[in-house]
Amino acid sequence: MADTPLAKSRTRPVYRNIGFGELSNYRLPIPGIASIAHRVTGIALFVAMLFLLALLQMSLKSEAGFEMFRAVIWGNILGKLVLVGLLFALIFHMIAGFRHLIQDGNKWLELSSARSTAFASFAVSAVLTALIVWRLC
Repeated sequence: MADTPLAKSRTRPVYRNIGFGELSNYRLPIPGIASIAHRVTGIALFVAMLFLLALLQMSLKSEAGFEMFRAVIWGNILGKLVLVGLLFALIFHMIAGFRHLIQDGNKWLELSSARSTAFASFAVSAVLTALIVWRLC
C-alpha cells in the first residue's frame, strides 16, 4: 500500500489571500476588470436611477421645477458629464451582460477569447457612447 503512487506526498502550491498592502502589486487581467466593471456599473445605474427619478419628478411638478432641472443638467458641464458617464455605464452594462450570458453557455471561456471579448466590450461601449453623444450634440 505504501508503494502506490498515490501514497507519495507532493508539495502542493499554497494559495493565500491577498493582503491590503499587496493590492497595489496585483495586476487583475482584463476579463476580471470587465467583470468587476460590470458589477460596478450595475450598482451605479441603480443608485443613479434614484436621483434621476427625483429629477424627473421635480421637472414634472411645475415650470419652475423644469427650469431648475434644465439648469442642473443642461446648463452645467458637470451635469452633462454625469449623464455621459451614465450613458457609458448603461451601454457597457448591457454589452457586458450579453458577454456574461454567452459565457454562461460555455462559449468564449478560453483565455484568448475572454481577453478579446472583454477588451471589445470596453471598446464597443466607448464607440457607441461617443456616437450617441455626437448625434445628440
